[in-house]
Amino acid sequence: MTCFLTSLKTGDVGVVQRIASHEARSKRLADMGFVRGARLEVVRTGHPCIVQLDGARVGLGRSHQASIELSVD
Repeated sequence: MTCFLTSLKTGDVGVVQRIASHEARSKRLADMGFVRGARLEVVRTGHPCIVQLDGARVGLGRSHQASIELSVD
């Protein structure tokens, strides 16, 4: 199943499938590690949403969350 980061709850895990946004935002997210195949866990929902990604915690605003498409089990 695929969904956007905004749909996940605390503790959910997903794998990045794509960034559905304009080039500048996609590049910024890729620079932070949000690339196809990256595994992330939602630490806290809300604004900002906190995710654990490659050993780092990253805070994302609403527009960034809505750009990250994930596959979840």
